[in-house]
Amino acid sequence: MKKSLTGVVLALFISLAWAPGASATDGHFLHGVGAINSAMGGVGIAGAKDDILGVLYHNPAGLMALEGHHAAFSMELFKPDRTLEATAPTQQGPFTGTQQSKSEFVPIPAFGWSSEVIEDKLVIGFGGLGIGGFGVDYRQNNMHPLLAPKTMGGFGNVFSNFSLLKVTPALAFSASEKLSIGVAANIDWSSLSVDPFPATSPNGAFYPSATASATTFGFGFQAGLIYELTDAVNFGLAYTSKQMFDEFTWNSTNADPTDPAFGTHREFSFKLNAPAIVGAGISLQATDQLFLAADAKYYMYSSTEGFDESGFTQTGAVAGFGWDDIKVFALGGQFDATDKILFRAGYNYSDNPIPEENSFFNVAAPAVIQHHLSLGFGAEVATGVDLSLAYYRAFESEVSGPLYNPAYEFGQVGVPGSNVTSSMFENSFVMQLSFHHH
Repeated sequence: MKKSLTGVVLALFISLAWAPGASATDGHFLHGVGAINSAMGGVGIAGAKDDILGVLYHNPAGLMALEGHHAAFSMELFKPDRTLEATAPTQQGPFTGTQQSKSEFVPIPAFGWSSEVIEDKLVIGFGGLGIGGFGVDYRQNNMHPLLAPKTMGGFGNVFSNFSLLKVTPALAFSASEKLSIGVAANIDWSSLSVDPFPATSPNGAFYPSATASATTFGFGFQAGLIYELTDAVNFGLAYTSKQMFDEFTWNSTNADPTDPAFGTHREFSFKLNAPAIVGAGISLQATDQLFLAADAKYYMYSSTEGFDESGFTQTGAVAGFGWDDIKVFALGGQFDATDKILFRAGYNYSDNPIPEENSFFNVAAPAVIQHHLSLGFGAEVATGVDLSLAYYRAFESEVSGPLYNPAYEFGQVGVPGSNVTSSMFENSFVMQLSFHHH
């Protein structure tokens, strides 16, 4: 394990290269990272049950529970299914269409490593985690009011792909016999492509494309504590700061074929930060075989640039996604059937961050999932090597609201008789290999 640094660095670059976008489940974040954490509903603030990935995602104070040396590698295959329905009034009556997004399995990697530097006093850790994203791929559809060709007043095909990865060096120390404190730096990387791109002024009625993925780095931190209330009960608190990103910037062209400047260069930018998160959790070692935990989190989208504003600006650009703050609750458990075989299960609930009146502005980012159920299995396959598998289902949710048009009441009022509904559900399979040496 002490010689594993080269492998850890290699895994980091693999993770960076393999981190495509996916529609996540708690807002635009994954509810959990890795097979162990995902199977347990994403609990981890009061302890992630010997799982380095869950610790690095939720609360770095949990590093103190990882004795010796640990490493883990996870790959998730994530499949979101999304549908867009819209109705627009016409002189001939309502024009209604439905279209499913192209849907494929998306790989989401993660790895983590930790080492006990001073026994029972200091543990360090490091990880690269794919933690979230969103995306759609709706084809042009002449029978759909939003996806009709641009020359017919629609958007044509609608595509988006957002990816979010964090690299997190962390440490935890024992402040007392019962109190562990952890801190971590978050070095974030994200990419975004959108077509058409509505968060800039259009050329006439045509929004330009931002199809070449723009990338940017962001920075923030995490801090947390875990307090041992009794030999069997732990209480945890965790805070993730707002993640501050540079602007995405794209090279594009004038998209209006009737404009004499059609096809000439355009450059535009958009800033999308990640919200601050505060959470609390409790865990219970109910018996030698049964471990239970519960978490509650609060995601502060309404004060996060890119998510805070909505509607149209005076130039016809969309101001932002307009998301609300959300509450997330997670329950999880692990049952050790034998010394080598165990089972996991979990439930996760998330508020829908998209207000009904902003459904139209979130066609490219339909983060509407609320309920998830997860199951998992773990087995020791060799000395110090564990294999964990997980499956979770995010059940169908939707958001509906009116269609907006800058030409109608300056885009400040929804078009009467119109409707835009985004719905989605998700299935995901996760495999994780964990290594430990004491």
